[in-house]
Amino acid sequence: MGNFSGTWTLVRLILRRDRLILPGLFLFPVFMFFSIATTFVNMYSDPASRTVMVLEISNNPGAVAFLGSILNSSVGGLVAWRSAVIGPILVALVNIFLIIRHTRSEERKGRLELLNSSTVGRQSALTSALLTTFGANILMGLIITLSLIGLGLPWEGSLAMGFSMTLFGCLFAAIASLAAQLTENSSDVRYITVAVLIAFFLLRIVGWDNGEVAWLSWLSPLGWVHYLRAFAGEEWWVLGLFIVFIVFMLFWTYKLSSIRDVGNGFLPQRTGPARASSTLSSVIGLAWRIHRKMLFFWIIAFIVMGVILGYNAQTMTNIFNNNPLFMSILSHMGNGAEPLDSYMTLMLLLFGQVFAIYGILAALKLRSEEVKKHSEFLITNAVNRTRWAFSNIFFALIGPAMLLVIFILSYSSIYGIYSGMDQDLSRLLSAVLIYLPAIWVMVGVAVALFGFVPRLTSLTWVVLGFFSIINFLPDFLDISQWIINISPFTHVPNLLLGDSVGWDSVLMMVLASVLISMGLIGFKRRDIT
Repeated sequence: MGNFSGTWTLVRLILRRDRLILPGLFLFPVFMFFSIATTFVNMYSDPASRTVMVLEISNNPGAVAFLGSILNSSVGGLVAWRSAVIGPILVALVNIFLIIRHTRSEERKGRLELLNSSTVGRQSALTSALLTTFGANILMGLIITLSLIGLGLPWEGSLAMGFSMTLFGCLFAAIASLAAQLTENSSDVRYITVAVLIAFFLLRIVGWDNGEVAWLSWLSPLGWVHYLRAFAGEEWWVLGLFIVFIVFMLFWTYKLSSIRDVGNGFLPQRTGPARASSTLSSVIGLAWRIHRKMLFFWIIAFIVMGVILGYNAQTMTNIFNNNPLFMSILSHMGNGAEPLDSYMTLMLLLFGQVFAIYGILAALKLRSEEVKKHSEFLITNAVNRTRWAFSNIFFALIGPAMLLVIFILSYSSIYGIYSGMDQDLSRLLSAVLIYLPAIWVMVGVAVALFGFVPRLTSLTWVVLGFFSIINFLPDFLDISQWIINISPFTHVPNLLLGDSVGWDSVLMMVLASVLISMGLIGFKRRDIT
């Protein structure tokens, strides 16, 4: 039996298991590219407005550092500039999730050992995960290319954008595969790969185009996406850097995979203390230990997000002021609100679903602890099911509130330092905290699925993706209002634009409470899986 026996059978198994998850994950980056391209095609068809925008961006070192310089003032050049960071990051996260799901997670659950004991080769599981993910990346790049061409953008630049996203995704699939060989814990693999992504992002910022150490950006694949120069005289040879890096990562991945024991990693696991902390004597203390790493990670992420938005706020409001079409849309949204308030409202609308991700992840810890058999040891002793479950749900409810406050504080601080102007912090806090009822509804969906159909808890991400899509659909399609009203984020009032808190927010809190209560009841009555 060869090392790759049964690879195609496992590929078909992955495609069957992920027949719902896989299209949703990869279509989300496609939709993001399409929405950015549609915005620029509709808003900046006039060369004069594009020239003003390029001048505004070029005079803002922060915007250039975070997103790179605009290499071409055409619509395609603006699309390439705006998506050159958020696009690759989103694609990388999708690939990290899929590779961990089909490599290290399968190993931790013992399924891979069971497969390897049959007629499946030693490298088949890893190869099938890579083949499926690489194939999905290729299909995603093709759809991105065709969608940009369909919007009237030049085919050369569209092809460059598609190629760059495909290769960036394959690169992070290879990095995640290598990380899966180094450690035996799925969470550690996730932290390693995300840390690598953050390091690439920081290298891109430090080595910004006009800086004294611009060469540093060449050490980051995010810099390679920029230097490919899509829609600005493509440098096709840059794609070779991706290919060389991917081959190098795969070489070491297979080398380590061939010599390590199944279930183990090369990095030694950190030994715990001889005595347990006093906080572990309570259920809430144990929940804090489980959630703290993820919470600290998201705190850093929200600080970075707030810093970026605060640093670019003044430039973006100037761009809004110089674009009559934008101003007409903003005035329609806000009934004469200040451009800065309109800008922040627009950012909150765009990031509304992102705010819910931590809450969902925290709620899904319930399922993770159950699968790992940790919950079984607790609830068969002095801890009842409801108490154990709610200790985790507590962080899913409180954690998002902490993150939103930290986000708005970092945004307000950086904007005040950069512009020299103060903002009403209480207004900003109210405007962002009003998203909590919608976030709690998503937590309720996760808990309800956990209580009644625990095997389908991943459908929470499908629900969030569906809500994200219908929130953007009104910009592109004429659809019925009742479809738009399905999403809880549609009912969040825009307080910075003069909206008031109404019954919608109260009803969302009631709905969240009902869903969480139903989930707890279902969990109390069902068998532990």
